[in-house]
Amino acid sequence: MRSTRFAVTKLRPPALPATLITRPALHERLTEGADQRLTVVVGSAGAGKSVLLADWAAARPPGVTSWLSCDRADADPVRFWAAFIEAPRAIESGFGADAADLLAMDMRMSADVTASVANAAAELPAGSAIIVDDFQYAAAAAPHMTDLVERWPSEAVQLVLASRYDPPLRQHRLRMSGQLTEIRDRDLYFSLTESRNLLANFGVQMSDADLALLHERSEGWPAVLQMAALSLRGNTDPARLARAIEVRGAATADYFISEVLEQQPPEVAQFMLDTSILVGELTADACAAVTRRQDAAALLHGIDAAYLFLVALDDERTCFRYHRLVRNVLRAELRARDRAREQELQLRAAQWFEATGDTRRAAHHYLAAQQADRALALLQDRVVLDFLHTPTAPAPLVLSMADPSPLVETPERLLGLAADLLLSGDTARGGEYLDLLEHAGKIPADSALAARLAAFQSFHYGVTGQLEASVRTALAARAIQERTQLTDEWNATVPLVLIRVYTCLGDFAAAEREAAAALAAPDVADSVKLVMVPGARALAWLEVGQLAEAADAAGAADASAQRLGFSQHFFAVDYLRALSGLALERRDLDIAEHLTEQVLLITEHRRPVFEFLALLDRARIWAARGQVRDALTTVEAARKVVIGASAALLARADEQEALLRVSLGDLRSPAELIGRLPATRRGLLLARVALAAGDHHAAREHLQAAPLSGLTLRQALVRQLLLAAAAIERDDPAAAGMLGSALHTARSHGFLNTVVTTAPQVAGYVVEHAAQLRADPFIEQLIAAALQVRATQPASAADSRALTEPLTAAEQHILDLLPTSTYLQIADMLYISRNTVKTHLRSVYQKLGVASRSEALARAVDLRLL
Repeated sequence: MRSTRFAVTKLRPPALPATLITRPALHERLTEGADQRLTVVVGSAGAGKSVLLADWAAARPPGVTSWLSCDRADADPVRFWAAFIEAPRAIESGFGADAADLLAMDMRMSADVTASVANAAAELPAGSAIIVDDFQYAAAAAPHMTDLVERWPSEAVQLVLASRYDPPLRQHRLRMSGQLTEIRDRDLYFSLTESRNLLANFGVQMSDADLALLHERSEGWPAVLQMAALSLRGNTDPARLARAIEVRGAATADYFISEVLEQQPPEVAQFMLDTSILVGELTADACAAVTRRQDAAALLHGIDAAYLFLVALDDERTCFRYHRLVRNVLRAELRARDRAREQELQLRAAQWFEATGDTRRAAHHYLAAQQADRALALLQDRVVLDFLHTPTAPAPLVLSMADPSPLVETPERLLGLAADLLLSGDTARGGEYLDLLEHAGKIPADSALAARLAAFQSFHYGVTGQLEASVRTALAARAIQERTQLTDEWNATVPLVLIRVYTCLGDFAAAEREAAAALAAPDVADSVKLVMVPGARALAWLEVGQLAEAADAAGAADASAQRLGFSQHFFAVDYLRALSGLALERRDLDIAEHLTEQVLLITEHRRPVFEFLALLDRARIWAARGQVRDALTTVEAARKVVIGASAALLARADEQEALLRVSLGDLRSPAELIGRLPATRRGLLLARVALAAGDHHAAREHLQAAPLSGLTLRQALVRQLLLAAAAIERDDPAAAGMLGSALHTARSHGFLNTVVTTAPQVAGYVVEHAAQLRADPFIEQLIAAALQVRATQPASAADSRALTEPLTAAEQHILDLLPTSTYLQIADMLYISRNTVKTHLRSVYQKLGVASRSEALARAVDLRLL
C-alpha cells in the first residue's frame, strides 16, 4: 500500500547478541514444525522468544526466511496485513501483489484477501518460513489469521507466530489434528547449564553453589539472568555478587512493572498486586477471599492464559503460584502504592485460612498483618500436628513483628514459636528461643510444657549433631511423659528423634526399639507409620549391610511418600539416602547422585546433621567416579556444616577423608584422623593403610587385633576382603579361596561397590583372573565395576615424579588459565585460535601423562605446577 511506511527494522530479525546462547534442542523443535499448519512460541516478557527465533532464522539456509516484528501500530488490522504481505518479499519480491491491491482498494480485510495471501504463500520456494514476532500487538488480526491458518500451504512454507500469550487461533483443533508445534515458557526458561554458559559469555564466573542459588531464584528467566550478568560483568565485589544472587534489584522490578504489569487492564494489575500477599498456593477461593471479587477464578485463569508468570501446581490448573521473583516484585509494589491496603489484605487472608483450618498459613498472614499474638495462639497447639500431617515443607515465619522477649510470660506460645522454627528449618533461631525459654524458668517441672520443651531441645541437639545431648534430653522428656501419663502428638517427637540419633551413633538395636515405639504410639500419623519409620529402618539396615531389607523398606517408604505427597518433606530424607546408598552399591552412580541432590534440596541450610550426612554421601559417590579431590573438598564442606558436633558424628568425616587420602597415596594423614574412630573401624582403616604401603604383615596384624564382636554384616565383608587382599599381596596360594568366600558373601547380599573399592588388590585380582571366575550375572557386573574403578583410580604418590620434559612458556600459560576458563576464553585472552589452544593442550596432556582436563589439573597440583 503506497500510503503505508514500515521501518526497515520491522522486516528483519533483531541482531543477535554477542552473548548468545544457542539452543539446538529448541531449534530442532522449530524445524520439526515445517510440515504443520502453525508453529507458536508463547512466553512471558523476557523469556527469550525473539532471540531464539532470530538465532533459528540465522541458522536456516539464506533466502528462505522472512521476518515481521509487530508493534502497537499493528492494532490496526489493515496495517498489520499490509506488513504481513510485505515481509515475504524478502524471499519473493512480487509476493502478494494481488492481495495488496485488494487490501488497498477495500481498506479492510476480507475472505478474498485471505485467499490471495494463502495462494501467494503456496508459490514461495519449498522450505520457506514466515516469522511473526510479538503477535500479541496484532490481536485484532486474529479472526482473519485463523482463516489463513486453515488455508495455509504447510507443505511449502512454515508459519511461525511468537506472542506473550496464546493467540486465539483455534489451537485446540490444530493440536488434536497434529498440525501444531508449540514452544512455551517452561521450554524457554534456561537450564542450569545454559544459565552457567550465559554468565560465562558475559565473562562472569561464580561458584557452583552461587550459580545454583541464582538459577533457583530466577527460575531460569533469561531476562533476569542477563540483568544479573550485566551487574556482575567486570566486578568481583562480594557485595555486588550477593545482590545479584538475590535477583531483586531495581532493574528487575522496573522491567517487570513497565513491560508486564502496566500493560495489563487495571483490574488484572490490581488483582495481581492483591494476590501477591498469599503464601504458597493461589486458588480461586483464596484469591476471592482476599480480593473479594466474585470473578476471581476467571481473573486467575486469564492471568494463566496470558503467561503472566503464573506457575501451575496441578495438572487441572486449579492451583498456582507466581514466579518467585515476580511475587517479590508485586509485593514490593503493593506496599509502595498502598501499605494500608496490604495490611487489610493480609488480615483477610489470615481469617480465611484460619476458617479453613490451615493454621500455618493463617499464622503467616497474622504476623504480616502485625497481629503476632493471634498468630502464636494458633501455633502453640497445632505446630506438631500440622508438621506430621501436612506434606509441604513449611516456609519460615516472618518474625519481624514478633519480639520473643515478652513471650517468656506466655511460655506455651514461645515454645510453639520455637518448635515451628525448628520444624521449618530455622535451626539457629529455634535454638535461641529454646534457650530463652529455659533460662526464664517459667515452666513447672513434670508438666506437659516441660516434656514438650525437653522433646524439642532433643530435636535441636539432634539436628545440630550434638548426639549425646540429644539422647539425654529425649530420655528426660520421655520420663516426664511416663510420670504424668501425657498422651499428645508432641510425644511423637521423642522416638522420631531417637531413631535417627541412634543410627548416627551406630546403635542399631536401639534405633530399632525406637522405630517399634513410634509405630506403637496411639493414633500414629500415616506420614510417620508409612514414610518416616520405614525410611529410618531402611537407612539403618543399609549401614548394617542388610541390603535386601533396606531396599524393601526404602521402596515402600518411597511409594507411600509419593501417594501421600511427602516426597519433598523432611521425612523423605532417610529413604532417599537409603535409595542413594543402594544405587551406589550397585554402581548406578547417576541415580545415586540424583537422589543425594534431592536430599540436599530438602536439608541444605536447614537441617545441619542431615546436610552433613548427605554431603558425605556425595563425597562417596564422587570418589566412586574417581573425583577424589572433589570428594575431599566435599568432606571439608560437610565438617563446616556441623561445627561443634559430637565426636561420634565427626568420626564419619574423619574416616571418609582418611580413605580418600589413602587412595591418593597419602599414608601419613590417615594416622592423624583415626583418633575418634571406634576400635573395629580403626582396625579396618589401619589395615587399608598398611596394604597401601605394601605391608601385608601389618595389615593382617591390624585385622586380627580388631575386635570381632559386634561386627556388622558390611564390616565383616570388608574384613574378609582385606584379608584376601593381604593374601594376594603376599602371593598366598590360599588367596583364591579367601576371595571366593568373600565373593560368595557379596553375591548373597548384593554387594558390588564394596567389593571393588575396599582394596585395589581385590579389584586387580578380579580383572586379571576374570577368565577363571565362574561366569554369572554377578561376576559380569563385578568385572565391569572393577575395570571402571581401575580406570578412574587416581595416581598414587609414587607417580608424582617430575616431568621428563618441561612445559614451554606458552603451555604453562595455558595451564594457568585452564582451571577457570573455557577453551574459547583462553583463545580470546591469549589472542590465538581455538585450534592453537587445543594443540598446546595436547602437548600438555602428553607431558603430564594424562588424558583429560580433570586429570591434568590434578596432576599439575601434585607437581606444584598450579
